[in-house]
Amino acid sequence: MLALLLGAVCVLVPLAFVAAIVALVVASSRARQRRLDSMASYAARREWRFSPSGTGLENRFPGDPFGHGHSRSASNVVEGWYEGRAFLAFDYRYTTGSGDDSSTYRFSVMTMHLGELAHPVPPLQVAEYRGLGKFFSNLFGSDLVLGDPVFDDRFHVRTDSPELAHDVLTPDLRAMLSAYQDRAWRLQGDSLVMFRRGQHTPAEIDAVLASMKAILDRVPPGVWDRLRGGES
Repeated sequence: MLALLLGAVCVLVPLAFVAAIVALVVASSRARQRRLDSMASYAARREWRFSPSGTGLENRFPGDPFGHGHSRSASNVVEGWYEGRAFLAFDYRYTTGSGDDSSTYRFSVMTMHLGELAHPVPPLQVAEYRGLGKFFSNLFGSDLVLGDPVFDDRFHVRTDSPELAHDVLTPDLRAMLSAYQDRAWRLQGDSLVMFRRGQHTPAEIDAVLASMKAILDRVPPGVWDRLRGGES
């Protein structure tokens, strides 16, 4: 009898383990499909476009969080126009290491086009020290201290152009940024890029777009004049 019980256990335990794995895979697949359906429905209501694949976007933007690791990919892309500016929202992922020592990192990335510029914007990145500010190796520029103790203690600023940073990070913008948490942003080239760890949701896209517009609205007109080739 004991032998029969042991035999049954040896058979049932592996079967239960396999069944649990199958259940997890099915649940994960259904959750992904629900998210895809939700994103597609959300984009359609706003007359934006949705694509599950973002092939090419993993190499479109320089700087953080891009350029790290391997097996880079972009997915779940929402694109359209917001308050007169083109934007993209997408999930980005990359992997470091290999085999049992591999780790995968996921980010919610949103970008907003700056319009027609005569000169690309030098990189200017702002991130909280307690969040993404310490996560990345520095891919460009140098650290900058603005001389505002409250802001300098909280935010990590890195730039190729200290002049641009001082012009853009006005007291008004610095005050607004004090309400931000866990999302870094960067002006670079022809875009404003914002990113955080994790994946984006329909509920946050509108709020982040509003935040991005608020940042751009606070850039002094003289800065835009210079970037567009006019007089400052």
